[in-house]
Amino acid sequence: MIKKYILNFWVWWYGAKLREVLQTVYSFWSLSLANLNILAMLGNLFVPMFRDQSFTGRVVSIFLRLGWVTGGTVIQILITIPAVSIIVIWLVLPFLCIYQFIQAFFL
Repeated sequence: MIKKYILNFWVWWYGAKLREVLQTVYSFWSLSLANLNILAMLGNLFVPMFRDQSFTGRVVSIFLRLGWVTGGTVIQILITIPAVSIIVIWLVLPFLCIYQFIQAFFL
């Protein structure tokens, strides 16, 4: 009976719950990407902002959007690092617990 529970834990941890963690992390990551609007700013990089067709308006528009894209990329990288860390920790945590248990009782 214990074997069944142990097997069910691994199936649950790396099956249903892993899928849930991946969906949550991906949802948060894609929401931050959508809110930072990096791809739209890249697509409209050379389009005049506020329909200002003057040379000055175009130059200001390019620099503002480049700043937005640069800052958004840095923020997205800072969001990606903890997101990947959460997934790695989720994958390693059961093995770390088993290692600690073996080290505490058998070594």
